[in-house]
Amino acid sequence: MEELSTNHFSECMQETMDATQKRLMFIWPLVDLENSHLFQFLQQSAVGTLFALPWYLTWFGHSLNSYKDVVRLYDYFLASPIYMPIFVTAAIILYRAEDILHVDCDMASVHCLLSKLPDDLPFEDLLNTASLLYDKYSLTVIEKHVEDLVRKEKLQRQLEEKRIQERRKQLARNARAGNNNLARWLPQMLTPKSMIVTTAFSILVGICAYYYKNQYLSAGVS
Repeated sequence: MEELSTNHFSECMQETMDATQKRLMFIWPLVDLENSHLFQFLQQSAVGTLFALPWYLTWFGHSLNSYKDVVRLYDYFLASPIYMPIFVTAAIILYRAEDILHVDCDMASVHCLLSKLPDDLPFEDLLNTASLLYDKYSLTVIEKHVEDLVRKEKLQRQLEEKRIQERRKQLARNARAGNNNLARWLPQMLTPKSMIVTTAFSILVGICAYYYKNQYLSAGVS
């Protein structure tokens, strides 16, 4: 256990999840390099990497129903480089590309699909795919892709925050304009003549109401 905590799970043992979250982002360059259409779909859905967190933290032990598959994965991960769970995750996503592309492109739908692993996944084939991906793409190349992705996401958040601020400013300007219009038209409407007419009409309505009420009461109608 000490060997696992100081090597395989060293990032997960830190005070924050920042290192783990960054490591999970290594999934996306692998998907992008192998299937750019799938990558764009996943990015557009804004699914993030939360679905893969229990896979990475527990080596899929929390997400698989088959004890045989769990044991096989543990054997594989113990005998492999420490980042192989990331490559297996990418292999699973690539394998399920057709299923993913058939759901609605939104976070809820994609997350729901990805977070539930099928019981019939061909793990031997997936492990072979993961090994091929590991040999094909160096961690340096993947990390560079992650840095580019982080910069793009940061820029997108800044642009979105700017759009939100602009909308708020526009709403505030519209509200002030409405108040100014009311302040400009109200004095014109409340002229001495209009106030006299309004007051006289109110008095007349009151007199009529009082008169008809007395008429009904005298006739025995309440």
